[in-house]
Amino acid sequence: METMISLERALEVILHRIEPLGVEEVGLGQAYNRVLAKDVQAAIDMPPFDRSPLDGYAYCAQPTDKAPLTLDIVSEIPAGTWSEREIRLGECARIFTGSPLPKGANCVVRQEDTERSAGQVTINQPVKPQANIVYQGEETKCGDIVLRAGEYLSPAAVGLLASLGVETVEVYRRPKVGILSTGSELQDVGSPLLPGKIYNSNTYTLKGLLLEAGCEVKAAPFVGDDLEETIEALKALEDTDLVVTTGGASVGDYDLIRDALVGAGCELLFWKVNFKPGTPVALGVKGERLYFSLSGNPAAAVVNYELLVRPALRKLKGRTAQERIFPVYMDGDFGKSGKQRRFLRARAVFRNGEIWADPSFAQGSGVIRSMRGSHLLVDVPGGHGPVQKGERLQGRWISSWEED
Repeated sequence: METMISLERALEVILHRIEPLGVEEVGLGQAYNRVLAKDVQAAIDMPPFDRSPLDGYAYCAQPTDKAPLTLDIVSEIPAGTWSEREIRLGECARIFTGSPLPKGANCVVRQEDTERSAGQVTINQPVKPQANIVYQGEETKCGDIVLRAGEYLSPAAVGLLASLGVETVEVYRRPKVGILSTGSELQDVGSPLLPGKIYNSNTYTLKGLLLEAGCEVKAAPFVGDDLEETIEALKALEDTDLVVTTGGASVGDYDLIRDALVGAGCELLFWKVNFKPGTPVALGVKGERLYFSLSGNPAAAVVNYELLVRPALRKLKGRTAQERIFPVYMDGDFGKSGKQRRFLRARAVFRNGEIWADPSFAQGSGVIRSMRGSHLLVDVPGGHGPVQKGERLQGRWISSWEED
């Protein structure tokens, strides 16, 4: 077992043990937030015909046209209809946004630039040939690869597939993740808080993060600081792909999770990662299943999740895109200094094309309120000293803000 390793080494250990899950075919309506397992090629052109991008009149423009230009209206083409009437010189068709361009027409003039009366239209500002036409295949041509394996199926991506007539897609299976909160101080919501107790927030926070990540979640009832109960609770989660626990990861007499992992048949791969908050994080493995033991402090548990669990889930789900790390400028001070690397929770402020980070929250490991409204984590190197306003550091989006 490795002890007090860097974040980069921890990720190397984690990702070395992870392989994408199996593949399944799902209907397009079930594809949201999934990851493609196979490239998708367009089976049709998009648009499938030359079409109008606006309401107006389609006609055959000539380079010598001058205003005013009066044309006979010989047909009307609502969206979703097709006209067989060919447009000749001196004629036009009333046309609407999305309607197919009629044969013989080579442009569309905006309705706002015309005046209509008695079956004719007068064009006050004639347009050039090929003006205001979206040509067949301009967006996508038949045979184009529109989405590649490993891409995340956002609502926009699903809409793109629908526009091409795709009915089903091959995607990676959703990870099934077990979660277990430990600690004799915990009490579930729904009853008055007893002396010496705290409400169990970690199970609810982690469940939300995992659902947001597109996982199926199996939440075990929390257990107290009892070794045998913890071992049994871990064994009850063996029908999952990955397990996340919180609490019991530090060095106190009642921090039992590492012993429980061993008792449940796990090999411990590392304990303690060199950053704050959430240093005493551990990783175990049993077969192909990883067990993440996160800090019991609520905010530290979320930071542990963002830095260690989420990259594992991305690979498990088949994601190929790398997480983004980008420069940020500090929009406030942080007065503490220390030998250890630290990740500050911060709001993103966009100013003059740059990302500024506002760390004006409480930064303690137990302050879950500091995660509400946070958009990113700011990486402060070990031994850095107090952070000054205007200083340039590195940042990474938290899950709900990451661009997929």
